[in-house]
Amino acid sequence: MDTIALTQLQKPIESIVQIPGSKSVTNRALIMGALTKNPVIIHNPLWSEDTEAMVEGLNTLGIKTIHCKDSIHVIGNIYDVKDNEFEINTNHSGTTIRFITALCSLVSGKKRIFGSASLNKRPIGDLVDALCSLGADIQYEDIDGYPPILINSKSLKKGSIDMKADVSSQYVSALLMIGPAIGGLELRLSTEQISRSYIDLTIDMMKAWGINVKNDEYHSYNIYPNQEYSLEEYMVEGDYSAGCYFAAFAALAHSKITLKNLKQNTQQGDKAFFDMLRSMGNEVSYFPNEVIITGHGVRPIEVDMELCPDQAQTLAVLAAFAPGKTVLTGVRSLRVKETERVKALQSELLKMNIQTESPDEDTLIIHGGNPKPATIDTFNDHRMAMSFAVAGAKLTGMKINNPEVVKKTFPEFWNNLPDIGIAVSHVS
Repeated sequence: MDTIALTQLQKPIESIVQIPGSKSVTNRALIMGALTKNPVIIHNPLWSEDTEAMVEGLNTLGIKTIHCKDSIHVIGNIYDVKDNEFEINTNHSGTTIRFITALCSLVSGKKRIFGSASLNKRPIGDLVDALCSLGADIQYEDIDGYPPILINSKSLKKGSIDMKADVSSQYVSALLMIGPAIGGLELRLSTEQISRSYIDLTIDMMKAWGINVKNDEYHSYNIYPNQEYSLEEYMVEGDYSAGCYFAAFAALAHSKITLKNLKQNTQQGDKAFFDMLRSMGNEVSYFPNEVIITGHGVRPIEVDMELCPDQAQTLAVLAAFAPGKTVLTGVRSLRVKETERVKALQSELLKMNIQTESPDEDTLIIHGGNPKPATIDTFNDHRMAMSFAVAGAKLTGMKINNPEVVKKTFPEFWNNLPDIGIAVSHVS
């Protein structure tokens, strides 16, 4: 197993980091492109394991795409799919398996959809139930509620459905995106909507494609009939998720870092992380297409991570350096991600001599103070690797096992660290 070692910053720095395109936006754009009758050019996409899984899934179905240096051309669409048998491997990508499951309910053929061993342990039952209520023919190959799944249907009927939304917002996004292709949809939620910011992102992108979605305060959504996706080019905005790690470096290392390719007017939920950095005592300034973070260290806070759950790990690592008690709520969705992220955080923070508590499924408490360097296991989770790398800004001797997991969403992450003064070396 490969391991890398990080060498801390020797003094505060000023640096500029170019942030790549958003994975969440890229994968939504690929699905919307496949639902558009004319070819679509997607500019500034993120090319990573997750987005590659989506592209390969579309290509397997016969929906032609062309990957260029700074763009992806979606040449084909769902109407090109022929009656055949398809094996679609979504690898580690939860976004891909949820979105492409909905898409595959609309196209001809027998589709077998599966992922890696860890992805096949992540639930998909609520989405499958919703699709079946619209007329889909879907069976589980092994365990009910989990991939692999077999889809034999090739069309869905428009209508009204009720669905639970307390496991993953990706179920809602998947259904919303195919709504226009089935002639309309009313989606009613029987539980509280989790990770609402990702629904906002989906609806905002659909609007750019010419689709209006009525959002009744996250209790129900309506897509009215006679709407079609219509767009020729789409620009993917920079990824706030990626930017958060470098913002955290700046905060911890009392440094000034300019993050390029981040727009201020965004629906990405991880923008909320920058407000949390302010609460911890740092300066954040927005300008056209960039954000500047001036770091002053960290102090304990109490914060709800519901709108940006992917940054709970990053905030937990920062909290390790903040003397006192930091309380994170809204973390229940972390328990069904690439790993059980709350338990993984607790395990690895303990290696750093940091005590934690989780009194209920939605809360994590970190008792910060004087963390020690440690060798961190990533549990095959890209966000574990990147969040614990933040500790390398202050601690020499931080080591990260299985660092290549960052290829899932941020392949250039380790290459960017020397640009902000953190040395990276391979030790095995």
